[in-house]
Amino acid sequence: MSYVTVVYSTVAACALLLALIHGLIWVMDRKAHASLAFAWLALAIVGGVVMELGTMRADSAQAWGEWVRWTQIPVFMRITATVVFIRLYLGTGRAWLMWTIIALRSFIVIANFVFDPNFHFTAIESIEQRSFLGEQVTVLGHGIARDWQWLATFANLLLLTYVADATLQLLRAGSAESRRKALVVGGATLVSALMSMLYSQLMILAGLQVPALLSPPQLIMFSAMAFELSRGTLRASRLARELEGSQSRLDVVTAAAGLGLWTWDARAGSLWANSRARAMFGLESSGDDFLVVDTVRRLIHPDDLGRIREIWRHAAAAGTEEEVQFRILLPGAVTRWIIAHGRSEADAAGNLTRVQGVLRDVTDQWRARLENEELRRELAHAGRVSVLGTLSSSLAHELSQPLGAIMLNAEAAELLLNKPQTDLEELRNIIADVQRDGRRAAEVIDGLRKLLKRRELEFTPVAIDSLLRDVMALLKSDAISRSVLLECAIDPELPSIRGDKVHLSQVLINLVINGMDAVSGMPAAQRRVILDARMNVDQAVELSVTDLGHGIPEEVRGRIFEPFFTTKSQGMGMGLAVSQTIVQAHGGKIWADSPVSGGAIFRVSLPVGAAA
Repeated sequence: MSYVTVVYSTVAACALLLALIHGLIWVMDRKAHASLAFAWLALAIVGGVVMELGTMRADSAQAWGEWVRWTQIPVFMRITATVVFIRLYLGTGRAWLMWTIIALRSFIVIANFVFDPNFHFTAIESIEQRSFLGEQVTVLGHGIARDWQWLATFANLLLLTYVADATLQLLRAGSAESRRKALVVGGATLVSALMSMLYSQLMILAGLQVPALLSPPQLIMFSAMAFELSRGTLRASRLARELEGSQSRLDVVTAAAGLGLWTWDARAGSLWANSRARAMFGLESSGDDFLVVDTVRRLIHPDDLGRIREIWRHAAAAGTEEEVQFRILLPGAVTRWIIAHGRSEADAAGNLTRVQGVLRDVTDQWRARLENEELRRELAHAGRVSVLGTLSSSLAHELSQPLGAIMLNAEAAELLLNKPQTDLEELRNIIADVQRDGRRAAEVIDGLRKLLKRRELEFTPVAIDSLLRDVMALLKSDAISRSVLLECAIDPELPSIRGDKVHLSQVLINLVINGMDAVSGMPAAQRRVILDARMNVDQAVELSVTDLGHGIPEEVRGRIFEPFFTTKSQGMGMGLAVSQTIVQAHGGKIWADSPVSGGAIFRVSLPVGAAA
């Protein structure tokens, strides 16, 4: 049995198998460039084994020289694959030095086929037979080395320098794991390269009569690289198992939280969604969990599509996470409200490439919100009716004044018409007075109708001076009947706000009536309520109602906005609660202060030109 053939064939078979495995790894993952370099190195090992077997079986000096000539091809492949693998796997090594080595080895390969018998020798004069692994093999008897053989030696020294430099860089700056990789891969490569260089130089320059054994030293480096890549493969397998467990735990968490997972790949045009996300859209689950984008797009409400696209583009440009709420339309006129939370990714040109995140069905919350809004409107309407009941006598007085004036003017006009000569100018003045009083009565009735009407919030521009004048006019008679001085201070430069004038009027009416109630038992000089409007430090319009009453006790200050809490013997405890709800619906806030001088101040802050 030829042990040489058995050993070399086994090495070649193992190297070929590893080349196939890592070549397939690169095919499946085009980013696994280190696996591609290793597959190239494995093929070089196979080629080197074949060439070395050829030199051992050569039957003439010319045949031996020809085999040595072709040996330069796997040597070039091996050295090229080594420097590229070091660069890719260790992440270090100087690029200019790597390309210098590749260029120099390329020149040697070309020169090897230009000159006879090969690059290393000008003449091969004889061959010898020596015993190796129990059989006779061919070795170089006598040959004359070329003068430029030093180029090959120099290329090998550059290789040693490159590997040593890359290893030292990683040892100095890398982590513990990186330093281990540097010692294993870099150390094994240095030992292999040094042994190969010394062996080849002894054979070529010193005339050592030994077989051309360049592959055995390379097996040290080759085994170290295979070991490291295998560790990576095993680690990937372990990570895959851990990922599977994490996916299972994630499914449990998302199921408990009612969340659906989704990913949209804009380049591939694919939309992945798990079973819960599919159920939200009324779609059946399938094995691949991929959806047709057009199917999902047709389910989304048309009014929401443009807004969704704009939000995700903005998120991709800003690199932030965003949240968007939209509606989906299911068969049977069923509408669902969905919140999508996710992150967008964009390429270098700013084009949207990927969006991924979670979905949450908030239909029940939305319905509860609508029910709460309906309840709020009912309470607000009840509050307005209650206020009008409180102001009934004042409102009757407000109406009796213009109606009484109209009657008096009508009687005066009748007397003028009975005279022989009618004073037309006086009659015109009387008619003008009647029209003015009629408009005043109509305004009071229109204000009553608006307050009594059950309505939703309607956001329109509201002038602050107009809002406060209407409230002052409505409460003027009640203030007079209570002997309360009602004052108003308005900054003329105040901007308009966006809001519902009727609901905002209700807030101020509640606060002013509370203020008048607070000063009702005070001395005449303290029966004052001041309505004020100005810009605050937050650049918002601040409305305040100040009274000089007993103030708000410290123990109840935190509860005054709670529903059904009241300090009045005849109160319902809904006025301030409804007022807070209305203010929050306008995107503002309401709070109360107790000045050191006494009394109470209720403040309402409303954003300028903004609606909730």
